[in-house]
Amino acid sequence: MNADTVSAPARILVVDDDLATRILVSEALEQAGFRIEQAENGRQALAICAQTGLDLVTLDVVMPELDGFATCAELRRQPEGAQMPILMMTGLDDYESINQAFKVGATDFITKPINFILLEYRVRYLLRASAAMTRLHESERRLTTAQRIARLGYWDWHQGQDFLYLSREVCEMLGLDPQAPEVPFRIIIDHVYEKDKNILNRWLKEVWRGEESRAISHRLVDASGNVRYVQQQVEIALDASGNPSHLYGTLQDITELRRAEERIWQLAFTDSLTRLPNRELFKDRLDTALKLARRRRCQLALLFLDLDNFKRINDTLGHGVGDLLLQATAERLRLSVRANDSVSRSEAEGQDESIARLGGDEFTVLLPEIQRCADAAIVAERIQASLSQPLTLAGHEVFITPSIGIAVFPQDGVDSETLIKNADMAMYFAKQQGRNLYRFYDTTLNEAAHKRLIMENQLRKAIERNELALCYQPQLDLLSGRICGVEALIRWTSDLLGVVSPLEFIPLAEETGLVISIGEWVLCTACRQAKAWQIAGVGPIRIAVNISALQFVQPYFVERVAQILKETGLEPAVLELEITESLLMKDPDGVSRTLRTLKSLGVQLTIGDFGTGYSNLSHLKELPLDRLKINRVFVGEINLEPSNAAIATAVIAMAESMGLRVIADGVENEAQLHFLKTKRCNEIQGYYLSWPLPAAEITKMLYGVLTPQ
Repeated sequence: MNADTVSAPARILVVDDDLATRILVSEALEQAGFRIEQAENGRQALAICAQTGLDLVTLDVVMPELDGFATCAELRRQPEGAQMPILMMTGLDDYESINQAFKVGATDFITKPINFILLEYRVRYLLRASAAMTRLHESERRLTTAQRIARLGYWDWHQGQDFLYLSREVCEMLGLDPQAPEVPFRIIIDHVYEKDKNILNRWLKEVWRGEESRAISHRLVDASGNVRYVQQQVEIALDASGNPSHLYGTLQDITELRRAEERIWQLAFTDSLTRLPNRELFKDRLDTALKLARRRRCQLALLFLDLDNFKRINDTLGHGVGDLLLQATAERLRLSVRANDSVSRSEAEGQDESIARLGGDEFTVLLPEIQRCADAAIVAERIQASLSQPLTLAGHEVFITPSIGIAVFPQDGVDSETLIKNADMAMYFAKQQGRNLYRFYDTTLNEAAHKRLIMENQLRKAIERNELALCYQPQLDLLSGRICGVEALIRWTSDLLGVVSPLEFIPLAEETGLVISIGEWVLCTACRQAKAWQIAGVGPIRIAVNISALQFVQPYFVERVAQILKETGLEPAVLELEITESLLMKDPDGVSRTLRTLKSLGVQLTIGDFGTGYSNLSHLKELPLDRLKINRVFVGEINLEPSNAAIATAVIAMAESMGLRVIADGVENEAQLHFLKTKRCNEIQGYYLSWPLPAAEITKMLYGVLTPQ
């Protein structure tokens, strides 16, 4: 501590067994502005040092009990005395004592008899030197701490030498002995990760050639076999001739930083569920593969996969099982791709980059080099075979199949966006054709997709443009021979597209969710028409409205039916709501609750297309139904095809036993009508009776103007 630059005076301990000397030294130092403590022997000196913060000790050599040498040595062993200046006082010609004083740790010495003026300057010098040394030690401590925190070490190397000097931090990184910091250069190279050795050697050569210094990152393998990521920076020292002679380098362990970066990269570019690349990373991989394919003038194939009926598994078995299925699909895709030699010529560790999960149950597979399109078909077939194998997930046996679309560069697209779009389009075509298929992209698909897009845009505006209309097909009671009801059927005449078949726009409405608003429009319009007939004196006549599955499961559906009945003033018993048999299988309990609530309103309920699904008959008899409708598939050739006849007969008998009425749809000739009459079917509907007619014409029929053909 410097007494000249601090406000508090330095504290000095004067140790001497001679009272006169002790007093003279103390007075001289007090007059110089220092604070003085005194001790008459070494024991007292050690006790005072342990209790009082001191800045310097003057220590006589010859003392009883514990002499100056022993006291000095003991002070140096104690934390409070390790760095403190110790001034030994010896005889003028006692060179042996001087030598011994330095051996036990004395900072300086002064000879007796003491020159008190010199003593003051000697003390001030020691205090300044001690303060400088304290600052240096603190600086070194901070630097060492900073290097330890930053995991930063250093090395230096003289050209021509076969060894490096390593700092303690570098030794610890490599698992080497810090007490032997000079190690052969070869040892360092041996610790470099095998695949990074060429990079490091090129870097060192660049450095020695005097090229611009740059940092380099590479991997090291420590003594325990752990791989560490490090970053090196180097500086060159030149000799008198301006040639490189000495390298000074830093080595920083950036393993944790790299792992954090990899984690961030994974979060940004990897699907967390399957650990496959996500859409962004896959597009980057595809762009790179396309550049390579252009350069090599070779073909490239992209497979776009979608799992068939995945939503059904999610809805019935839960999202937990759905997630397990997606993980299993990813693993099977990995195995399918690795099994194919033509898929990738990269190393095995990089092959997963050719597979990606784009989201949901959509996956892509990139085949970067194929000789012919048939190669892509072979991979698609292998994937189909693999994914179609049954799985046991969370105790459930699950079957899943893929629909696969294939687009090939360059004929199906020259950029990533086009290839993905066309492969997706081909996949959609495979689904339309029956699922569990693969299809190659065809230019006609683009035309179909364009037409579908136009149709969707026009359908969204159809209600507000008043382009939708209802036709009504009569239903005949076979016992009385009178019309007992009509079914409301939607028709669409677009200003742009003309007449659009329901077979085209209804599936599109269901896919896009437009069926909810369209279905509500149908329900409102049909109820208003039924009420209008009642007011006109026709009826009451039952009016049947088809309800889509998506419309039925809306949480507000029952409330909306009640509201429409109230707004139109239609008696609930006149309205018949028809749902499909397949809806019963999706959520039997939920469907049952909704049907019971609807029945409490007073409406009639029908299961349409009966016989095409696999209803649980024991559950069916508990539902509040009024009738079953036999699907037109079984009515066709019912008098000629024994299996159709058997199904229709069984449905009629079952319905009769359950107290339900039966209506047969699709009756087109006298023979079908006769068969159904003999089997005691209650009602029929079909072209034999009448085509669906606009409201004005069906009104005439209901008045008796028209007669059944």
